[in-house]
Amino acid sequence: MKKSLLKVPIGFLAALPFIVASCMISDKEDFPDFNEQLAKDIAAIDSYLAANNITAIEDASGIRYVILIDSIGGKKPTIDSCVTANYQGLLISDEQEFDSGENVSFPLNGVIHGWRIGIPLLNVGDSATLYIPSGYAYGPVGIGDVPGNANLIFNVGLTKVGTTYKPSDRSCN
Repeated sequence: MKKSLLKVPIGFLAALPFIVASCMISDKEDFPDFNEQLAKDIAAIDSYLAANNITAIEDASGIRYVILIDSIGGKKPTIDSCVTANYQGLLISDEQEFDSGENVSFPLNGVIHGWRIGIPLLNVGDSATLYIPSGYAYGPVGIGDVPGNANLIFNVGLTKVGTTYKPSDRSCN
């Protein structure tokens, strides 16, 4: 049974990969350097895009994205915004869905770095596909159904931008 990764308290979710990684790393384990892994991830993402004839915009971070609906002029979130979105998360390796949600609200500074980079590229009303390298997602350890060093695809539709997150009803104001 698939469980939404965003139903876990947002702050905990953002910190979890690092907490787990620090608990699991021993002197004998050899995790790749972030920049080395990022280079591998970008090459794999670019290969996926080429194989599927997808023309994506390249963000300087390494994230690739395709704007599917451009609402032009809607409100853009900042890292300090609370946002509401519809999303679907897929593994690039086999396009297996690992998470999805509708009208899910969250503080943007409490989610994976890939979303912190990608969501502010959108206006309210926009939808996009984000191709996120593993280091901006769940890193070398992974989480749930996401294995370590997994590059991810997120289909995201931004429906609302607010300033305050209300944990009591998981909404943005």
